[in-house]
Amino acid sequence: MKKCLVYVLLVFILSVLIAGCPRLKQTKKDYESQIIQKEQNKEDHDLSANYYYLESRIHIKNKDYAKAIESLKKAMVKDPDSFILTRDLGRLYLREKNNKKALELAEKLVLKNPDNVDGLLLFVQLKKDGLDEKELIKILNRILSLDPENKETFLRLAKIYIDKNDNTEALVVLKKMVARFPDYYVAWFYLGEAYLAEKQYELAKIQYLKTIEIEPDIVEPRFQLIKIFSLQNTPENNQKILKTYNEILEIEPNNYRAQLGMALHHYKNNNKVAAATLFTKLGQAVDSDSRIIMTAVNEYISGKKYEDALIVFSRMLKGDPENQTLNFFTGMAYEEIEDFKNAILYYLKIKPGHSQYKKTLLNIAFLYQKSGKTQEAINYLENKYKAFPKDIDIIIYLASFYEKNKAWEKAMGLLKTGLVNSPENTSLLFRLGAVQDSAGFKQDCISTMKKILEIDPKDASALNYLGYSYADLDINLDEALLLIKRALEIKPDDGYITDSLGWVYYKRGEYEKAIQYLKKAAELTSFETIITDHLGDAYHSAKKFKKALDTYKKAITNAKDEDKKKIAELKKKIEAVQKKIK
Repeated sequence: MKKCLVYVLLVFILSVLIAGCPRLKQTKKDYESQIIQKEQNKEDHDLSANYYYLESRIHIKNKDYAKAIESLKKAMVKDPDSFILTRDLGRLYLREKNNKKALELAEKLVLKNPDNVDGLLLFVQLKKDGLDEKELIKILNRILSLDPENKETFLRLAKIYIDKNDNTEALVVLKKMVARFPDYYVAWFYLGEAYLAEKQYELAKIQYLKTIEIEPDIVEPRFQLIKIFSLQNTPENNQKILKTYNEILEIEPNNYRAQLGMALHHYKNNNKVAAATLFTKLGQAVDSDSRIIMTAVNEYISGKKYEDALIVFSRMLKGDPENQTLNFFTGMAYEEIEDFKNAILYYLKIKPGHSQYKKTLLNIAFLYQKSGKTQEAINYLENKYKAFPKDIDIIIYLASFYEKNKAWEKAMGLLKTGLVNSPENTSLLFRLGAVQDSAGFKQDCISTMKKILEIDPKDASALNYLGYSYADLDINLDEALLLIKRALEIKPDDGYITDSLGWVYYKRGEYEKAIQYLKKAAELTSFETIITDHLGDAYHSAKKFKKALDTYKKAITNAKDEDKKKIAELKKKIEAVQKKIK
């Protein structure tokens, strides 16, 4: 029995990824019959292609895909222009995650058979991330013109339009789809989604009701109907909401999304007794069924409905006041609405041994700090350090609080004590190097970063830090360049490492190269202040004063209010550039 739309969509995705769509499956038999015909009419050259093809089928049945690939490659030597051999080999490469070779074969299929739907579908599947949106839409429309019965392509095309908020085009596609497949409930559901996105609520309701008419046991459109009813808070709609929740629970008695939603609905409508009954029951069942928590987190915390999350978790907690998981998520809900005092109270109830204990411990320290109680944060972590003197995370976070208070000696002493027990812990070493740098001990920092690289030559953070330190000191620039390039090979899209590379080029006087990398770094970090400042310096040194001025202004816009020193520095740079423009 089909119970939700997600199941159907998963089936579609798996069918495409593993075996192609249903029409693709049928062509294997067609090919085998063609091969038999070849056996009767052609010479040994073609029989060999047949032999290797049938051999590949045996390997596939035995799940030996590497051998199946080798057999198909041999078959293609004998019959290099065979569409079906090329397609099947492409699928096997795809299954074995060799996307490069699969794509090469898909491109060959499309080039030789531009009107073959199987080839186009495989090409789209492999090239979807590399295709520009317009090109993808064009190919999908081409597939539909060749095969108007292809449901998956209709849905894929509609989803592209929905994702880009082009609901007008989505409606065009989906209306065509329901006209062609009037008994296909998925099409009606997505037509409802498009109308809902356009805030055409009455039309959306019609489509969802049609979905339910075709597939009575489906719950997802019922949740969407509840969403529409909730937009208009009337007694009539409140009754419809409860009726719809009851329908869902008749179909799926253990649907926790519906149970939680109904309890929350009762609570918000002052039916506190009904709400308490449901929430208490759910709270008492949390330990025996983890799906309750997973559903609540997904619906209210991941869904960023924090006020609702607070009601749900705190009310469930009434059913089991000592439940640490419920206390944790109640604390998280308070944290999200920035009620740090209550968040800390609930987090403090989490005990060692609970899966969220470490996260909670660190959260408490940060919440004290966010509340302006830095010393309380330090006192709290110092007590935890006494209880767990070898815990690396506690050491690192306590050291970071000392560092923020400019208690350099305390921070370095704590980290060195940690290293006595874990001398090759690169996290402790990196934090020590960073503190040494902040405290002005540059050479000690460089020695510490070198030690990290002796332990792990591929530590991208240490490679970057060492290279940047050299650049900042204007020394060993050739070595700095090599270090940062190695770091960038390990983390190619890291904005801070890209900034370091640009800064080395800047220090070397290669301003155009510096601009190239610093511009990319600024984009990768959403124009973080220091990186944008670096880009401004590069433009300035390249005598591109107008660009330098605009860049410095962008840097000052993104600067934090408390960073008064940086803001003052940027203002001086802006004044200096303005004089040069005049």
